Amino acid sequence: MDEPTLMPPMFLLPTSHSNDYRLEGRLVGHKNAINCLAVSHNGCMLASGGSDGMRIWDLKRRAQLPIPPQTPAIRNPADPVTCTCWITRHEATRETLCYGTGLGFIGIWQQQGEGLQDFNAKISRRVGTGKEIMCLTCDHTGNDTRIASGTRDRCIQVWAFDFKGPLIPIFSVELATTILRTINFNRTASRNILVFGMYDGEMGTDGAVIATNNAGPLIGHASVDAGQTLFLMDNVMNGFSLHRLDDAVCIRTYNTNPVKTFPKQVVFGGKATLVVGGSDTGVIYVFDKNEGTLKQVLQHADTGRVQTVTTYDGIHRSLIFGATSVNDAEPTISIWCRKQDSVAKSADNRPLSALKSFVRGIVQLVIAMGMIACVLGQYKTLSLASLGNVWQEYSKFGDRPQDLPDDVRLLLEKYIEDRRGGVLERAQSLVDNGNHDEPVKSIILGREKLRDDSKDVHAVILLGS
Repeated sequence: MDEPTLMPPMFLLPTSHSNDYRLEGRLVGHKNAINCLAVSHNGCMLASGGSDGMRIWDLKRRAQLPIPPQTPAIRNPADPVTCTCWITRHEATRETLCYGTGLGFIGIWQQQGEGLQDFNAKISRRVGTGKEIMCLTCDHTGNDTRIASGTRDRCIQVWAFDFKGPLIPIFSVELATTILRTINFNRTASRNILVFGMYDGEMGTDGAVIATNNAGPLIGHASVDAGQTLFLMDNVMNGFSLHRLDDAVCIRTYNTNPVKTFPKQVVFGGKATLVVGGSDTGVIYVFDKNEGTLKQVLQHADTGRVQTVTTYDGIHRSLIFGATSVNDAEPTISIWCRKQDSVAKSADNRPLSALKSFVRGIVQLVIAMGMIACVLGQYKTLSLASLGNVWQEYSKFGDRPQDLPDDVRLLLEKYIEDRRGGVLERAQSLVDNGNHDEPVKSIILGREKLRDDSKDVHAVILLGS
């Protein structure tokens, strides 16, 4: 919804607004390929996991935060981080991070310390048979927090977590053929698990598969929108596609013509108006979700795979993150930012914006009255014609007299009505006497052309048109 505007803009230079994302910076610190990215709920921190472990970044300072000691008892240095998610509750003041590894460990870190700059390794647990953890997700319902994981050996496990004690198993199930790619909690009373496999998508609850929908020949990655009505997937073959969640029917495709069939992450961005996905050519593609058109190509590197992407939408800005996914190039994380348009700001900002518009309108009115006073002082009885000429100059900026704010227009019309008779009489007297000096001509001319018919003087004096 548009923000309220108190007065049309006056005497302001035009400003250009761009909907393009611009490179804001790069994070350097990883030594090997980066497999996963996740932004904290408050948008202040970024978690990145790769072949050289887990890292957390302060996005405001663009600095890496201290991490818990990485001793072999906690995590094998050769064990890559494969997936991560923030499991912080909305009312919590301390962030909590969960991640999975290639050797089947789940780790949980929690913020600690007075400045909340340090993290404590709260849990490090090997799950199942120790196979690679492919995906993680969490769900908060009331005071109950659940974490779900999917492993390469087709197992799904769900735990309860109270942020104080250990993980408490709820159920686990081994799927028959589905190799997991992405899992999500279905935010309903039943809290079903949505499973996106490499070759199909399955939805199940408490260990029982209740529905299966075929979304295409291959799924490289998938993500569900906040309303849980749509999902995106990397179809590996020709790009990305948008599907209905209830029946997996394809709505739209976004062709990227990949050179090689590597799986690439694809996510919603720009408050679910954009489709953002990686590539095998060093770029990130940004599509308009509804139109299917390519809006931007973000250059992360000259070449190489950019399989790891994520997004964040805040009140004032929208962010896109992309990371190097290969070991034969310098591992970096690129950050692109787009300032949110004023019409897209949240309702919480509307009172402040309305106040700013009101103050701006008052300032503009003062400027307009100052201009009138200046003209009146300089030309005295010839003020209205001069005002008309000044207004013509102002009109060059693109506004017309009829676009004057109501308050200013009413003020001028009243003043003109009060003074019209006297000015017309003096002007006509000077015309009759043939005393046409330049100031008088400005009353009669209006557009630098002498008018012989005195009936035109009225229109000239009104606003110099």
